Amino acid sequence: MEREMQEKAVMNSLGALQEMNAFKKAMDEVRTDPPWMTGRHKEAQRWNPYSMEGGSTAAIAGSNFVVVASDTRMSQFDINVMCRDAEKVHTLNDSIILATSGFYGDVLQLKRVLEARLHKYRFDYRCDMTVDLCSELLARNLYYRRFFPYYTGAILAGIDENGKGAVYSYDPVGCIERVPYSASGAAEPIMIPFFDCQVAHVTIAPGAERPELTLERATALLKDAFRNAAERETSTGDKISLVIAEAGKPIRQMFVPLRED
Repeated sequence: MEREMQEKAVMNSLGALQEMNAFKKAMDEVRTDPPWMTGRHKEAQRWNPYSMEGGSTAAIAGSNFVVVASDTRMSQFDINVMCRDAEKVHTLNDSIILATSGFYGDVLQLKRVLEARLHKYRFDYRCDMTVDLCSELLARNLYYRRFFPYYTGAILAGIDENGKGAVYSYDPVGCIERVPYSASGAAEPIMIPFFDCQVAHVTIAPGAERPELTLERATALLKDAFRNAAERETSTGDKISLVIAEAGKPIRQMFVPLRED
């Protein structure tokens, strides 16, 4: 009996000694290599509420006109064509045109929000909102959603109060800039250098003659830009939706075929 008690005491002391040694070893490891100083790879499942349906939009403003264009293809993962007649250019009233690309759910929602606000303005003031006021309205609506933004590249265009063409460019959180031309969407890196050369003439030497930007030339430049993009970018194609607004004239819309493969 006494021998069994002695063996239990020895085993308990050995267990306590092992626990103490393990504790000392753990303290030494923490002291020499603390966990907050080592990099760790954390894996977690994430849900993304956005998707990119591709497509491109562009606009050019002139002295008394503005031309807005977009393609009509809606794709998924830049390969799967889901629709060939997606509407990306929206005529909001007689002088305001909205062009959007990106997540198509946000494209439709942004259009509905602006249409509702313009309808309320028309009901309250018995007149249509100008493109200058609508540009600020759009900037504020985008900024209100800055923590869960509309995943769109918006371009607002139209004829301002002085009868001149106006193009406003936005980022998803509402930063606004009035520009002579703009592009958004998948083919923006292709179109902007083309417009820099053909509209802004950044490559022409100072003092050299520059061609006048007429309505016919602006329309032709937009067609060439989209044909160029359709050859080099897979999510841009099918058709070009061209919307033309001139001072004192109704808004016109036409379609130009692009490649469908």
